[in-house]
Amino acid sequence: MKITSIKNILTGLVLCILFTSCESELDMPPVDEFSPDNVVQSQEGLEALLFSAYQFDNAGETIKDEILINEVTTDIGFVRIGAVEREMKPFLDFNWDASDPKFELVFWAPRYRAIRDANTVLENIENSPVSEESKALITAEARYLRAAQYAFLYRYFGVVPLRTTTDLETQPQELPLPSEEEFLTFVETELREATTNLLPPSEQLQRGRATKGHSLAVLAKFLLQTKQWAKVAEITKMIMDLNYYELYPDYRAAFFVENEGNREIIVTWSLTNEQGFGNQYQNGAFPPGFMEAEAIPEFTWTSAMANWATQFSMRDSFYDSFEADDDRKQTIIESYTNLSGDIVNLRNTADNTRSLKYFDNDQVGNFSGSDHPYIRYADILLARAEALNQLNGPTPEAVDLVNTVRARSIDDPYTLADAGNKDSFNDLILQERGWEFFSEGKRREDLVRHGKLMEYAQQRGVNAREFQRYFPYPQAELNANPALEQRNGY
Repeated sequence: MKITSIKNILTGLVLCILFTSCESELDMPPVDEFSPDNVVQSQEGLEALLFSAYQFDNAGETIKDEILINEVTTDIGFVRIGAVEREMKPFLDFNWDASDPKFELVFWAPRYRAIRDANTVLENIENSPVSEESKALITAEARYLRAAQYAFLYRYFGVVPLRTTTDLETQPQELPLPSEEEFLTFVETELREATTNLLPPSEQLQRGRATKGHSLAVLAKFLLQTKQWAKVAEITKMIMDLNYYELYPDYRAAFFVENEGNREIIVTWSLTNEQGFGNQYQNGAFPPGFMEAEAIPEFTWTSAMANWATQFSMRDSFYDSFEADDDRKQTIIESYTNLSGDIVNLRNTADNTRSLKYFDNDQVGNFSGSDHPYIRYADILLARAEALNQLNGPTPEAVDLVNTVRARSIDDPYTLADAGNKDSFNDLILQERGWEFFSEGKRREDLVRHGKLMEYAQQRGVNAREFQRYFPYPQAELNANPALEQRNGY
């Protein structure tokens, strides 16, 4: 069975738009024919418009910022030196405001562009001459993509304006916020109904394109973030019952470029080693003069690759929290060989170990093709454990779920006695999530959900305030939409 990567299709879409025609995997229309009236006349045209939404859902060059912002605000990540340190300083110090360009450029604008494209598909598909079967599938994908963007936005901003049409007469530019209940119901309903007509993951031949697993996984994480515990238990069981996903046997190797598409990865940002689509996180994680590290024998830096002056590192307290024989710790280097052949000990400087979870031996300049996993099966198992604990306290099933993830990396399972009561087991799950998902951009949302974001920041001497669990709406959006009122505290 041939599997085509969605990243190749996205690349083809960009080339089609840049030039005049396309003869790659999708026979999409020339750019001068790229209007809704023309595009909706064929399945290929509809899919081209749909893949435009995938492109904005998969904004490669913002990945490093998303990882950093979600970790320097927590007990895991640190940044020093250079332009990126200046960009991250407000997040390190919890003194950001609505004018910070990261809110608009990283979190807001790409998502609303994807929403716009999904809405365009949904508004035009009914009158398209494609088959009813194709309409049902493309409609499901568009609804999934739109709802997934809203779930993403909620992580950072809470409730945001619900744009469900491109028609400014139906929904004018001045669009107020929906209620919390309306927003949550919309996202859940869209994802549940999209699941019905999406393909099972075993039948999807284009890697990265939406399946039932995608919509259920995004829904599970959205319900987790909104603490709807019984529904989390329901949806995670549905994912498990797909009988498709599984943990990759080797933790580090699950992230290798050659293992992309393994059955642990449910939703991923599919990246390539080219401008606009590349993972740039590793450029700041490489220490000065890096050539290789004993802990990462599969990779050697070459002069064809970037190594930025900016330094992305891990906090000592987090690195030292790992048990010595936990294999996940091997992904973080504490020493390396530099280009002069000298061994450099990173522990000589505080908060200076480096996560090299992502690397690509074929990296070109700034751009690595190492995918960034958004939702892994390990996340689903730990989400289920957390929900079961919230519903019933520690149970054998919940402890077994944590141990299933943990056993891949360390032979030291928890017992029911180790779990203790609901609160202590909740703390244990949070700690396990930190060890499992570092450098994946999950820590901030986990600390928010567990009520620890401000507490941990204040322990570091940072003046963090409760309203900062959400970011401010971007100033550009407040200017463009007077009906959008800034949340209290900003």
